[in-house]
Amino acid sequence: MIQTENIAPAHSGASTMARVLVADDEESMRYFVTRALSRHGYETVSAEDGRCAITEFDSRPVDVAIVDLKMPGIDGLEVLRELRKRDPEVIVIVMTAFGTIASAVQAMRHGAYDYITKPFDSDELVLLIERGLEHRTTVRENRDLRRLVDHRTAYAGLIGQSPAMKSVYQTIELLQDSDATVLVTGESGTGKELVARAIHMGSRRRQHAFVPVHCAALANTLVDSELFGYVPGAFTGAKRHKQGLISRADGGTLFLDEIAEASLQAQTKLERFLQEREFFPVGGTELVKSDVRIVAATNKDMEQCVEDGIVRRELFFRLNVIPIHLPPLRERREDIPALANHFLEQIAHSSSTDVPGLSVDACVALSNYDWPGNVRELQNSIERLVAMNADKQTLTRDDLPEPLSSQGADTSSLLGYQEAITAAGRAYFENLLRRTHGNVTEAANIAGLSRGHLHRKVSELGLDPAAFRGTGSTPSS
Repeated sequence: MIQTENIAPAHSGASTMARVLVADDEESMRYFVTRALSRHGYETVSAEDGRCAITEFDSRPVDVAIVDLKMPGIDGLEVLRELRKRDPEVIVIVMTAFGTIASAVQAMRHGAYDYITKPFDSDELVLLIERGLEHRTTVRENRDLRRLVDHRTAYAGLIGQSPAMKSVYQTIELLQDSDATVLVTGESGTGKELVARAIHMGSRRRQHAFVPVHCAALANTLVDSELFGYVPGAFTGAKRHKQGLISRADGGTLFLDEIAEASLQAQTKLERFLQEREFFPVGGTELVKSDVRIVAATNKDMEQCVEDGIVRRELFFRLNVIPIHLPPLRERREDIPALANHFLEQIAHSSSTDVPGLSVDACVALSNYDWPGNVRELQNSIERLVAMNADKQTLTRDDLPEPLSSQGADTSSLLGYQEAITAAGRAYFENLLRRTHGNVTEAANIAGLSRGHLHRKVSELGLDPAAFRGTGSTPSS
């Protein structure tokens, strides 16, 4: 028999919306627990045995399950397994008599959150439930933060949460189920190939090849053989079959880098392929079809190149189906501290050594610089800084070479107030998490914040404490 309780709570709070399943073969215990929990704002449902508990859970999942270990038929341990199988995040608290504590410990090994020994006080049980729900919230927050990090990783190393970069991410996500041709534009060093790889990795073509073609290197005499391949005997010295770049990308993505640098002859051949999606290998007599997704990139103004006769108009139209523009670093300064710390983490991981952290004034100075070489220049600068200051724990603005160290002296180049606060905050918490190896409790103690407050702050900044484990200069406790 299944009974529900939902009377007016003695006090309101976060627990009001939580639903608790109470499974015990003793009616008096079910009544005691459901009555007590209802008074604390929980919606409760009770079950007289293990089978009823599983049936009720299947009809409407619960947040917390209070399960007696000793029940006829399906015992509490089996109920635990079944509930956890259905929902790995459900909080299961087992009730046990003093003489069967060993069974309760075994239940915890199988995923129970905790156990409580009969007889117990209702306040003791409520505190245990609240801790369990808080634990589940923390687990979910960490999972969401990991997803954010995984999301960035899935974007092939793209880093940044500025509005401009979020717009890029959104476009990439919209392309997941599309084979539309993409034209990525942006200054040198902004990461256009990373975007192309992110599009590929986010698509259904991810299991196939990503083939980059550096168009500036396609000499007129080699265009056909490089793009389309050749058959044996096609020309003197052609003794074997050669697979062209387009065939190599079949099923995957063909990345046409520096497309504006391609010769007009190469552009003509590419244009024809884009129209027909088939070609003859050099010396071949049979048409070859190729299913490829085209992503092109350039640091030039393509429309101006068309006007100047450098790029064929029809090719531009065929490439410019979905345009994505990557902004230069000077237009997304708030991303610079995150990028700088990302490169520091890369160096620490690759060298398996401690690397210096960045002080707030160093982050602000980096953010105030215009970075004409964009992300590539920033990465090179961070690598050089680490190499030159390997004996230091923290790099300050004074450690930066000119012209970086003077950034901030000229107020005309300063970040806006909110941008500076965000940059400083991100730098502070990244350094804090790095120094504590992602130990949230230790970091909160150093910062003088509660653990929950620190979790909220790092979440707002898009930081994941788990990503800092194994980094830093002091051991984690």
